[in-house]
Order: sequence, then structure tokens, then C-alpha cells
Amino acid sequence: MPSLRPLLTAGALAILAACSSPAVHVDYDAGAAFPAYRTYAWRIAPDSHPGRGFETIIVDGRVQRAVDTELAAKGYTRQGAWADPDFLVTYRPRPEGTRSQQVHLGLGLRLGPLGIGLGGPVGDPHRLAVGGILLEIEDFRSQAVIWKAAAAGALQESDSPEEAEADVTAAVHTMFRRFPPT
Repeated sequence: MPSLRPLLTAGALAILAACSSPAVHVDYDAGAAFPAYRTYAWRIAPDSHPGRGFETIIVDGRVQRAVDTELAAKGYTRQGAWADPDFLVTYRPRPEGTRSQQVHLGLGLRLGPLGIGLGGPVGDPHRLAVGGILLEIEDFRSQAVIWKAAAAGALQESDSPEEAEADVTAAVHTMFRRFPPT
């Protein structure tokens, strides 16, 4: 009797690849005085306006809520536009094209030296819009960018608003694991 272990292993790897988290890249100014920062405010990026595919006011709100939650958990206080915060946070969506959501499975049978196999697509062959999140933190007084993070593939069409919220929250959480830098 042929073993199903290779088939099960391939299936598990395909599922894990489909569920992988977005790739996150972080860079920062090593000379910035991160311990001195306590307050922040939002800066609206001029190129981050609604109406271009997945970049909507709803997505912007999800990102802003996730960032506010992460910064509050780290002890930072959000201030209004009238105050002089220690740093400014800017969010920009990053279009990244589309990717296929279809999975291909195969099944093979071997009897001695002979074998036969069959494979094909499973599921709906639709393509999903995919984008990334770009966050920049700028020192308010010097106006220099001191921290920058990008999460590729963090914005995508989801089956529900709850899934979209969870995807954004997870991506932003991953980005802020390395803020402030140690």
C-alpha cells in the first residue's frame, strides 16, 4: 500500500504557504533619541487619498486604529494636530499587484516500477488585490524620518471586514515589535 505521507506533507506545506504572514522590513536612524519620545500625532500623507482600489478610508482607519493600539501599549500618548508632539506617524498604502488564490493538488499511485498520477486545480481561480503598509515615524522638531517599516502583502481582499481588520492588526503588530529599537 502506498504511503500517504508525501501527499499529506505537500498539502500541509501548501496550506502554510497560503497562510504566511506578510514580509516585514524595518529600518531606523541609530542616532535618534528614541527613549526621549513620549507623544505622537498623525500626519496625513499627500499621496494617501481614498479611491484607488483597496486604499479606502476604511482601510486607512483600520491601519490607524492598529497603530494607535500598538503605540498606546508601548506607553506613547496621541496628541491632536494643535500640539507639538515628539514624533509624527505617516501611513501610506503600497500597491503590489495581484496574486492567485488557487491551489493545485495532485495524487499519485505507484505499484512496483509502474506509477500513475493525476493533478489539477482546486477551488476558485480568482485573483486578490494585494498591497502593503508603509509606516514612517518622523522627529517633529528636526522633520527627519527616524523609523520606517513596510509590511508587504498586508492589505488584501478579505471575505469579511473582521478578517481584514485581523490581517491589518497582525501586520502592524509585527511591524511594531521592533519599535522603539533597542
